[in-house]
Amino acid sequence: MMSSDLEELRRELDIVDVVSRFVPLERVGSNYRANCPFHPDRTPSFFVSPSKGIFKCFGCGVGGDAIKFYALYENLSYLEAARELARLYGKRFNLAGVKEEEKVRVALERVSDFYRESLLKNEEALEYLKARGVDGHTVKRFSVGYAPDSRKLAEFLKREGLLEEYLKTRNLVSLGSGNYRDLFLKRVVLPVRTPSGRTAGFSGRRLREDGSPKYVNSPESPYFKKSSLLFGLSETKDYAKEEGYALLVEGVFDVLKLFSAGVRNAAAPLGTALTEQQARVLAAYVKKVYLLFDGDEAGRKAVRRAVPLLLSAGLEVFVVRLPEGHDPDSFVTEYGVKALKGLISSAEELFSSLINGGRDSLEERIKLFREYLSYLPDDAKRIALAAEFQQKAKVPLETLLTPPKRRQASSSLPFKYKVLLKGLLSFRPKVRPEELELPKEVRELCYKALDGEEHELPEEVLEFNSPNLERMFYKVLEQLKKREFVREVEQ
Repeated sequence: MMSSDLEELRRELDIVDVVSRFVPLERVGSNYRANCPFHPDRTPSFFVSPSKGIFKCFGCGVGGDAIKFYALYENLSYLEAARELARLYGKRFNLAGVKEEEKVRVALERVSDFYRESLLKNEEALEYLKARGVDGHTVKRFSVGYAPDSRKLAEFLKREGLLEEYLKTRNLVSLGSGNYRDLFLKRVVLPVRTPSGRTAGFSGRRLREDGSPKYVNSPESPYFKKSSLLFGLSETKDYAKEEGYALLVEGVFDVLKLFSAGVRNAAAPLGTALTEQQARVLAAYVKKVYLLFDGDEAGRKAVRRAVPLLLSAGLEVFVVRLPEGHDPDSFVTEYGVKALKGLISSAEELFSSLINGGRDSLEERIKLFREYLSYLPDDAKRIALAAEFQQKAKVPLETLLTPPKRRQASSSLPFKYKVLLKGLLSFRPKVRPEELELPKEVRELCYKALDGEEHELPEEVLEFNSPNLERMFYKVLEQLKKREFVREVEQ
């Protein structure tokens, strides 16, 4: 049978047969285990799953498919390994026929490997993770890495034959004359994966308070769609299924800290408000979501924005209330994981909390109840909940079932400023907002965009998108630099 691309070759290869050529495997249930061939391993920590077609070492963290194993064992690039395995197993495989998109995805996986291996050589990054309460098991599970040097990354990709493909992700930028700039330089790097486990991009966290953005995420591209990705879901979805619910937090390091503490069903958006697509992705794995957002005004606003999206996706919602000023990371550090689990277990389902009373006045509860009820897709459930509230609070049923009038979203920012701010978020150019002719409030938003504080930006900016964004952004930027203003940018 002819393999038209890498995906077909992967399906055709028997990973147990490939690995057992080099490593004696012992059957354990439906899987196989062995001492890891990639690090000193006294007890078997290397596992092979024939059903999933993957290997994983829980000692050093390395893992992947049959081609990846062969590449590591024989010290070949991924594509060279694919070609060699096709020859060994009599598969017809044309390297030149591999789709460009598939090569880009291979490049993303290999860069993740490069970062992971680089972390082991950097004491500062390892100490930073330790100080943040991220243990070794979590580092391996999430393939946490470190971006050491733009030149070394470029050289690695050249050896792999994947430099041109990786440049298409815009994670690495060509500066000309053979020089490159890694967007994640000198940062702890977290792979952002699809639910199936494929690396789509990265999120980088600075190690020092040096004035650079706290977080940098991969730019939007055909390979990285931030609005449909949740950090940690790939690693935690099985735990979420087992627990019966997912825990939604605001920050990626909240996910890591909780996982290290034994709370292993958390996921997080990537620095932005929850989106409709992300809510639908969650609904594919669980029926219940617990919101564990920061205990401040911004966190409360984030809850108000997230609830309608989760309800519309058919999910049951529970709100966990943290003390004022705490986030999940700081709460666990101060009070311990047992206290956090107590808060989670005592959280009441959203509608039950509104019906039974709580911190809010009856007027406020009715307002929230009407608003949230209107997002439920199930008519029978809406009527049943309204009847329960009516009986409890003696509120007319018609009032409860009448949805509040929703304000039409009005655009308060001129179009060119939306383009500017979204461009700063997406492309992170070296720009000094004080050198641009801007209203004071827009300049402040520019600083927030460059600092990665996406939650501080208007929703109209976060929701704005266009296939021509890059072209429009640089056109607006040039006009503002030249102190030339235009009333409208061609869309």
